[in-house]
Amino acid sequence: MRRRLVLVGVAAAILGGLAIWFWPRPRPHLLLITLDTTRADRLGCYGYAGARTPVLDELAAAGVLCERAYTVAPLTLPAHASLFTGLYPAETGVRTNGRGRLDDSLPTLAQVLKRQGYDTAAFVASFVLDGKFGLDQGFNVYDDDIAGDEPAPDALHRNRNGASVVDSALEWLGKPRSRPFFCWVHLYDPHSPYLPHHDLFGDEFDERPYDAEIAYVDQQVGRLVEFLRVRRLEDQTLVVVVGDHGEGLGEHVEREHGWTLYNATLHVPLIFRRPTNLPPGGRVAMNVSMVDISPTILDLLGVGLPRKITGTSLRPALFGEPFPGSICFGATDEPFLSNDWSPLRSLTEGNWKYIRTTRLELYDLARDPQERHNLAEEDLGKTEEMESKMSELESRLIPRAETPVRLSATERRALATLGYAGGAGGSSGQPAAANLPDVKDMLPFTIAVDEAEMLMRKGDIEPAVERLKEIVSQAPTHTRASWSLAWTLWEQSKSDVSKKEEALEVLRALLALKPDCRDGHLAMGMMLQRDQPAQAIAEFEKALETDPEFPDAHYHLATTLLRIGKIEDALSHYNAVIELDPRHAEAYQYRARVLAQLGRLDDSVADYRNAVKCAPESSDAHHNLGAALAEYGDVNEARHHLARAVELNPQRAELQFALGSILARMQRYDEALVPLTQAVDLKPGYAAAEEALEAARQAIARPRPPTKAR
Repeated sequence: MRRRLVLVGVAAAILGGLAIWFWPRPRPHLLLITLDTTRADRLGCYGYAGARTPVLDELAAAGVLCERAYTVAPLTLPAHASLFTGLYPAETGVRTNGRGRLDDSLPTLAQVLKRQGYDTAAFVASFVLDGKFGLDQGFNVYDDDIAGDEPAPDALHRNRNGASVVDSALEWLGKPRSRPFFCWVHLYDPHSPYLPHHDLFGDEFDERPYDAEIAYVDQQVGRLVEFLRVRRLEDQTLVVVVGDHGEGLGEHVEREHGWTLYNATLHVPLIFRRPTNLPPGGRVAMNVSMVDISPTILDLLGVGLPRKITGTSLRPALFGEPFPGSICFGATDEPFLSNDWSPLRSLTEGNWKYIRTTRLELYDLARDPQERHNLAEEDLGKTEEMESKMSELESRLIPRAETPVRLSATERRALATLGYAGGAGGSSGQPAAANLPDVKDMLPFTIAVDEAEMLMRKGDIEPAVERLKEIVSQAPTHTRASWSLAWTLWEQSKSDVSKKEEALEVLRALLALKPDCRDGHLAMGMMLQRDQPAQAIAEFEKALETDPEFPDAHYHLATTLLRIGKIEDALSHYNAVIELDPRHAEAYQYRARVLAQLGRLDDSVADYRNAVKCAPESSDAHHNLGAALAEYGDVNEARHHLARAVELNPQRAELQFALGSILARMQRYDEALVPLTQAVDLKPGYAAAEEALEAARQAIARPRPPTKAR
């Protein structure tokens, strides 16, 4: 019996040991932090003495830092699409911000991990990563609710600060769960305009606010790292920190990013940390690419790679094993899409950097890390070798057409304002003609336009006009320069009629050189629509030939058609505007007017209501709805909207008159006196208001019938 018990015990021990060995171990958590617009050379761990980045430096010291990591594109959406798929922009079809979306058929890091049982969530800080652009695939939670902590000049610059993003992420991370988590946190703050953060750093960064933004982001990363420490999750969590692209900061003329492929905008920080798994203090000296990050993460988590992926796992390099380094390919179509300048492609192999553009560039990064000495003509053999390698790499890529995304008119105007595929140039993925202007030659003119527009904002109109004329004479195909000059001259024509023809001539010259310039035809039509409607209609139609889904062209074409009495044609184009941009308040108001003329009164009132929903702070929207209700609907509701219109814009005599009139109609004469008096005071000689005011006074003065005693 004793012997039997001993044998049973030994067997149990062996089986227990085998059970422990074969029992499925829980996968580690993943915290992925992407730093928008962050240059690697502005972090302390990359050698920058002026940095205040203790958290990121400590992450690097406790993990592995990649010294030469390169993004695939100097733009947020394409870079993130490649990060999550392991594919280059040509393969994802996402080549610029706001123009296309990641196709649903492409597997993403989040989708792979979700299938492996991960609880997935993303917290993004900028509209350019809104879920409509396709990066929400695979996330159980995709927090892109950008209410806007800071005032923003346009839709694409809507963003929230790092504290707000991290607050949301920490709330989600703190929830109880039985599964491993994948949490992606995107921090936008180093994007321009830069804030010095006086509340945190005093005057330390007054002269270098970009560094202040990175210091602020470091603090927000610290909050996430501290959460892992307090919850004792550090050893169980793979932390990956990467920049999506850098920032020009004036190097090679470029102030921001998107236009060039120098290392100021391509070289990004990349750090991996997991204390119980990765060796601390490791540094990878070889070149690595953004497309390598997703396969590396999956490899470190013990998850198989998707069937189609271009990037390579960096796991051997992270553990100090032999690794040949990646051939890093970069691209930007932004110069072509916005201005019909030559698109750029770059290839970095070892210490050599090659840029394909109209005027080729070649740099030896070992001797010339700032890319100042172009060797393309000096070393023709190396230039040809790098071109051959780039062509061979491109031949292996399977290009994907752009998957369209529908944007509102406001968002599309924001794209044009920012230079993101504003419509002046070609189509994404469309082959570019040879010998297009080179961005090196043209970018100085863009900077000069910035300076001229700054003069205009200061009220220095004449110096700005002279500067724009000089730019247009030197760079006649620079769309934005011609646009800005034409509209400035048009504004001046209000006091000097001769400027009107001068403005039109600027646009004619631009369209002679760029006949498919959508925005040029739009501007020409807008300038002609009052005095020459037939020609204006032709210009709007040309804009729509270039871009059939251009809401602004449909809107102005509809308004011009309405002016000349073509009501049915106008209605079809207002319908197109609202289909393309369901929040276009002005289109709802004009369509409501057309519907009223056609006798469709209920539909007309419904459109006026939609206009108020889209623009609740618009006095015109409330006035028009109030006027429609006064004629076709509820008088009390009409009074409410007319009163709101006056509240929003009390200095408009017409709004005061409308409110006074409805009150008089309701026999509330005492109340009507106030707005009617205001209307007369605001607009002396306003006959209708004077008559209504006198009628109200007479109504008050008339004796009222006595009240019968009960």
